[in-house]
Formats: sequence, structure tokens, C-alpha cells
Amino acid sequence: MEIKLTSNDLVTATQAAKTLGCARLTIYRWVKSGKLTGVDLAGILFIPKTEVEKLQKERTPQTEGALSGKER
Repeated sequence: MEIKLTSNDLVTATQAAKTLGCARLTIYRWVKSGKLTGVDLAGILFIPKTEVEKLQKERTPQTEGALSGKER
């Protein structure tokens, strides 16, 4: 399978961590476990924006409920 990406389609692990509100190390762990897809280019880990957005959507409902007090 061939996937074509441009540099505009990728973010660094640091950028992904900021977007998802987690530690950069967590991004590396998620890539290693297969929860998140990453691309290593010249020793720098890049994450497709679509992967970050997908994970962000999965995590958002849990966060909104916790912040609004609905889970009490």
C-alpha cells in the first residue's frame, strides 16, 4: 500500500502532544503500541494530522463530561 503525504499533512510529536494535551513521550508510546500512526523521517517522528484529529475526537467526549461534572 502506498500513501502519499505532503509536509502540510504532518505534525511533529511535540505539536501532536500539544494538540492532544498530553506529554510528548505519550505520543511515542502510542506510536509504538499502534494506537497512533507515525512516520520517522531522518530521526524525527511525524504524525499525520488526520491521526491526531481522529484521536482528538475520540478523547473529546470523555473530557467534556469530566469538565462539566456530568460524570459525578
